[in-house]
Amino acid sequence: MMITINEDNLFAVIIKGSLALLVFLTLAGWVFFSQRFALGALAGGCIAITNFFWIRNVLQRILGPLPVRAAMYAQVRFIGRLSITGLFLYFIITSGLFSLAGLFVGLSVIVINIIVLSLYSAMRAGG
Repeated sequence: MMITINEDNLFAVIIKGSLALLVFLTLAGWVFFSQRFALGALAGGCIAITNFFWIRNVLQRILGPLPVRAAMYAQVRFIGRLSITGLFLYFIITSGLFSLAGLFVGLSVIVINIIVLSLYSAMRAGG
């Protein structure tokens, strides 16, 4: 079954692929490494996917009916998102319950998925 990727379903394909990759990495980390690695991968993946949703939401609001001060709105949202993400990462890293390597792997799920989708699209286009 070939997946047709276009502008209408790109976000859904990225999210579904990232969730599938996150499940795979978490289970593989649990089986081949440790519980700490698996928890780190799970936490990092959840943070990455949540941030991806959050960025899309802010961009839709900015590019849709414009807020009164769109630039200020975007800046405040960006700083808020970055601060909340930083706090989560601080507590995850300092808790000692999560593997730092697993966290890095989990934080990369969106990037890995976008690279795989880009290669898939290039191969389908004959490039």
